[in-house]
Amino acid sequence: MKRIKIGVILIYISIFVTFILWISAKESLSEIISSLFISLNQISALLGSILFVWSMILATRLDFLENLFGGLDKVYKIHRKVSILGAVLILLHPLTLSLSSIKRGIYYFLPVHNKTSVNLGVYSFWIFVIAILLTLFVRKIKLPYHLWKQTHKFLNLAMLVALLHVVTIQSDTSSFSPLGIWMNILIGLGVASGLYKTFFYNKFGPKYEYKIIKINRYSDIHDIYLKPTIDKLPHKIAQYVYVSFISDRISKEEHPYCITSLPEDDSLRLSIKKLGDYTKKLGSLKVGDRALIYGPYGQLGKNFNKHNMDSIFIGGGIGIAPFLSMFKKAGLTNNGALTSLFYCTKYKKDAVFEKELEELAETHENLNYCNQCSREIHCEHLSVKQISELVRNIKRTNVYLCGPTRMMVPLSKDLVYAGFSKDNIILEDFEML
Repeated sequence: MKRIKIGVILIYISIFVTFILWISAKESLSEIISSLFISLNQISALLGSILFVWSMILATRLDFLENLFGGLDKVYKIHRKVSILGAVLILLHPLTLSLSSIKRGIYYFLPVHNKTSVNLGVYSFWIFVIAILLTLFVRKIKLPYHLWKQTHKFLNLAMLVALLHVVTIQSDTSSFSPLGIWMNILIGLGVASGLYKTFFYNKFGPKYEYKIIKINRYSDIHDIYLKPTIDKLPHKIAQYVYVSFISDRISKEEHPYCITSLPEDDSLRLSIKKLGDYTKKLGSLKVGDRALIYGPYGQLGKNFNKHNMDSIFIGGGIGIAPFLSMFKKAGLTNNGALTSLFYCTKYKKDAVFEKELEELAETHENLNYCNQCSREIHCEHLSVKQISELVRNIKRTNVYLCGPTRMMVPLSKDLVYAGFSKDNIILEDFEML
């Protein structure tokens, strides 16, 4: 069983247990059927809360989550899905209440009730609505990342208030102790996760302090070299970190960047592309500036060089970053395995790391390098046929992809159709981080 499935199974188990305990709280199934709107109201609240508990747990970046889901990019992909579904169920909760009694329904949307527990539900509903509208608005007008991140905090507040509502409301959770205990335990985990990520991660998380010792700038890339001021980051090949640069010239927000140096190198290298307002401001960084490094994360290179299997690297744009270290490592190891790298860019000039990669391929006989330009004259997008021409044994070849989702997903499907095993195709979706 692939590890990525284990975490998803745990989510399904938690939903199933909640559903069974809710049914057990009823005297009979006829009670559920006879009060259908009330039943929908209750189960939507319970399952919505469970999904948001998972949403908060998945946002903590704890190490064991990567093992359960197969990498932090997969964790955040599931995080987004459970957050959306949880929000739908939470919003469905007051709507089903109003449908059960349309005349009284309007009062369920106003905090005018005598019971604080009911008012908490109303507050949570409107915070959710405002948070979702703000998120959609911010994305629509494309405000900077740090402003979008602030709007995201409203969802955490809405979640906290919703959980307090579930705990304090007089319902099946209070009348049937197994359901109440179950919900209180999970809600406690959710609240603890939210508090950890909001208030304690930056202080007690996996943090290392580094200092910039060299910066190379060319085209749209900042190539930054750093050295630890105290402890060295214990990273593995092709992992990434969240970085907060300490400088008066830019904000201190965290952003994820791939480590392009080897674990045994003295310095930590980050190759950062200018993609938005923040990364463009990195041009003001100077040698001597400090950086707080959080991590490491990622499992793209976890099984690299195991079992002496051949490898195909496919990097699209800045998705080439993890393969800078993996390609170099393959040359240094040279255990008989063949490693081929496709650097996919729009134009030849976009391949800013070409000289470095060509020198590695010329120096090591087990390395092949190709720059695949999609918009140059007589050029096209990378095809499975081109990849297959460099494959000695399709069953003993791992294919690693990192780049835009619109490139990776169709290409990985084409590879499976051509005979490559799904288990031998490893993707890292950096757009999810």
